[in-house]
Amino acid sequence: MKSLATSIFAFALATTPVLSLVVHPCPLFIPAGFPNPFAATAPAVNGTYLEAIDQIGVLVAGQGDGAFTYGSDGPLGLWGAGPTANGCPGYAFLNAEAKTSAYYVLTWGATSTTNWNATAGGYLTALGAASSSDFLACKKADSDTPYVLILKTAAAIPLSLESSEGDVITSAKCVSTKILVTHAPGFQL
Repeated sequence: MKSLATSIFAFALATTPVLSLVVHPCPLFIPAGFPNPFAATAPAVNGTYLEAIDQIGVLVAGQGDGAFTYGSDGPLGLWGAGPTANGCPGYAFLNAEAKTSAYYVLTWGATSTTNWNATAGGYLTALGAASSSDFLACKKADSDTPYVLILKTAAAIPLSLESSEGDVITSAKCVSTKILVTHAPGFQL
């Protein structure tokens, strides 16, 4: 019996993949939320705030709480926006992805590709090639979903825009706005 158990144990060890230890810089806790600091300024979208739904940058009604990380020249992150980043569940970065030279769609992803100026009292501004603080808050056709947020990078925009999901949005269903950073972060990287 002992030799059978030893043989089974040896076989199990031989067929089990070697585990590797990977150290991820994850916090020991997810920071507590604080009032969302990213408020839309246009009258038509007054009372809406930057948020993430299905990894898409949107404006939602009501301030709510969120654990954002941001500063004057770097990534803008949000706990609870998922997917995983560095193996840490629920953390994502706000990115501006070019659709045309006139506009960029906003997505939340595991890596940061866009730097932002998010200084308290100023307007949220994408830095770099897509440098702009002008946004479009757009409603999808026949939809009660929150406003899809698009970064406007040219004076003239096309009559139809494509969302990050591939949906076509008519520019007539969009409102120009800026995003005011109402206060300093409660948690910063």
